[in-house]
Amino acid sequence: MNIAEAILHITKLAEGETATEEETARFRHWFLREASEAELQQLASAHEAVLMEVQEPVYDNKEIVNNIYSRLTAYYQAEVSAMEESNRQETIIRRIRKRNYWWAAAASLLVLGGSAIWLIRQQQSKPAVMVTRTVLEPGSNKAILTLANGQQIILDKQANGNIAVPGGITIIKADSGAIAYMRTGNNVQYHTLSTPRGGQFQLTLPDGSTVWLNSASSIRYPTAFTGSERRVEMTGEGYFEVAPDAAKPFTVEAGRLDVHVLGTGFNIMAYADENAIRTTLVSGSVKVEAGDATTVLTPGIQASLAPEEQTFRTSRPDLSEVLAWKNGQFRFNRTGIKNIMRQVARWYDVDIRYEGNVDNIELQGILSRKVTASALLETLEATGEVHFRIEGDHISVIPGPKK
Repeated sequence: MNIAEAILHITKLAEGETATEEETARFRHWFLREASEAELQQLASAHEAVLMEVQEPVYDNKEIVNNIYSRLTAYYQAEVSAMEESNRQETIIRRIRKRNYWWAAAASLLVLGGSAIWLIRQQQSKPAVMVTRTVLEPGSNKAILTLANGQQIILDKQANGNIAVPGGITIIKADSGAIAYMRTGNNVQYHTLSTPRGGQFQLTLPDGSTVWLNSASSIRYPTAFTGSERRVEMTGEGYFEVAPDAAKPFTVEAGRLDVHVLGTGFNIMAYADENAIRTTLVSGSVKVEAGDATTVLTPGIQASLAPEEQTFRTSRPDLSEVLAWKNGQFRFNRTGIKNIMRQVARWYDVDIRYEGNVDNIELQGILSRKVTASALLETLEATGEVHFRIEGDHISVIPGPKK
């Protein structure tokens, strides 16, 4: 075990997860016999950052470090005692990365709490603190509501409370970046909620179903669901929690895809610049259709359909990665740099350029969506796999370490 693996281990424990006996034994051996004083100081500082979500821990104050280390030791020993008493072998759930680490470039990525970013390199005696360059602020709750008559309401500039619109419809805007339909009347109209690049928003539909929209996305829906079904249209990416109503099945139309549900939670990604439309089921059951292609999903399964394909491909993805955007995170699991940069472009409202071949670059780790683009890019640069040049709202991606 090395310092980076050790930090992953104690981070997992601090977040309430369990560890296998093998991993615990490896950590105990390293902790008691192999770790240098500098590595123990680094481990203690990282653990304190996890627990306290501090922005700038103090490394040079020996008394503070010793206090942190003492708490870490007590915490670890309590975890080991609990495991020995239960004498159970539990499957490890790695929240940061799987065992096939991506540090071929001798670096690993770890984000600890809020916007505190740490880079832990192998063979380093101290963590490197990020230095901010050009600031590109992260996205926020922003959306435009387009009414049936074409009128547009910029929701992030709208005061909280009731919003009266034509047709006897009342919408309420909450301070959390969400709107809900409180009274819709009998006059059915169609509204469209759209998020720009750098925006996200939450919507409660007239039937009580809730939709989270990611950046550069939209949903078109009626102000009242009449007839035998509930149907909405969306582009981009959204997460749905559908209110049960067996008499009125819920259908999401996303490009050439129809997703039919009764009551469930699922994610649809249907961006035009992605290589496939992906529907991922979290709970319940859905039927996905595209022309003659049909498949029924069970929880944890994802159906993908590429533009040139006529049948669905199914897989079991990491749900935490699929839903990371909804939970305020970027999660990369051996993710190609172009995929990563598409997410960056949407969230920070920037344009991406490539200088050189970056097709073989894959990264793994977790980042907060609350950090600036500059901080995010500097963390990615530290892997030595890629570096960036920021010019206004343009980011150039260049393979290899920064020279």
